[in-house]
Amino acid sequence: MPLHRHVFFIAGFDPKSPRYYHRLYRELAAHRPPGAEGTEHGPVQVGERRRLNDWADEWEVHWPQAGAAPLRTRYTLLRWDDIVRAHWERTAANVWRDHWNFYVDGARQGFFGRAWRASRLNWFFIVFPLCLALLLAGCWAVAAWLLCAIVAVPTPVGSVAVGVASALAGWWTWRRLSHRTGTDWLMRLYGFSHAQAAGRVATLDVRVDAMASMMAEAMRTNAPAQEVLVVGHSTGATLAASALSRALALSPSPGPQGPALGLLTLGHCTPLVYYFATARILRNELDALTDHPDLTWVDYTAPADWAGCGQIDPWHRPGRARLQRLSPRFPKILTAGHYQSLKRNRLALHMQYLKPSDHAGRYDLLAFTAGPGTLRGRHPPAPAASPHSS
Repeated sequence: MPLHRHVFFIAGFDPKSPRYYHRLYRELAAHRPPGAEGTEHGPVQVGERRRLNDWADEWEVHWPQAGAAPLRTRYTLLRWDDIVRAHWERTAANVWRDHWNFYVDGARQGFFGRAWRASRLNWFFIVFPLCLALLLAGCWAVAAWLLCAIVAVPTPVGSVAVGVASALAGWWTWRRLSHRTGTDWLMRLYGFSHAQAAGRVATLDVRVDAMASMMAEAMRTNAPAQEVLVVGHSTGATLAASALSRALALSPSPGPQGPALGLLTLGHCTPLVYYFATARILRNELDALTDHPDLTWVDYTAPADWAGCGQIDPWHRPGRARLQRLSPRFPKILTAGHYQSLKRNRLALHMQYLKPSDHAGRYDLLAFTAGPGTLRGRHPPAPAASPHSS
């Protein structure tokens, strides 16, 4: 059976293993909404996961067709969860470091001015964790002052004791509230983005080079796939763009006889890296990528997604590539109750790009990655490519 598509998927800043993402993809295939593309021909078959090496797992997907052999897709998950786990620990020192690096050093580098000019809404999402931390610190400082004033603490030692107790209570409150609102998870992402922009994650750079080598091999004209599609979710969108740019430097053009070339980014947050002045390498990679005439880059990011930058381009500047920025329109493809529950759980909303929808719609990750056609064929040039509401 000929290979229709070779998909390379890179997950976001998530310590979960490939087993989790293989299960997500199987659920995506098993729970198709009524009227979704291809449902009239039977279920999509997702094969067993097999390990290729320490940083790549793979499975096959068969999309049924009427009167023809199923379309065969090779789905390769490129791992970096081990690197995420190495940066996942949350001590008080780590929390303080991440806030200082991202907000203080980010302000020094002009990060927030760039974000403000690009999108007021995304700027608010980005500064929300800091606002929450400052609000809690202020509330507990006032509480400590009032307690000292009301009780009339007689000694400096007593005042220090009240201060320490208030600091511990503030830390406990922040941990509970930040976990509930998702800001603790966001600060993990923000702190890592600062380190990534500064080039301080050496293991990540080596891993991206390895990813690029595998992509370049798949793009060579003797490869059997009709399309090479790179998919990146969340922070994985940044890695996907970087790896694909390096792959094209190794194998500059698939040529007319080679596979179609697509990049699909979901819930992207690339500006969290390329807005830092230190991220010169990434900006150069993005510019080289968007200037490639054979590339189709389509981004689906919901404006309501706090972890994504739905109102900012995932690319640094446009070029000769076909670029489209769209919204998955979650309110249209999810029931009202389902969508409202996601808006109360920001992490769940950010993961919805990879999960089944309730209603059929234009956004269909399974069809994009396993169905007929190509990313370019499914997304012809449009006069207006800005996201719709959601």
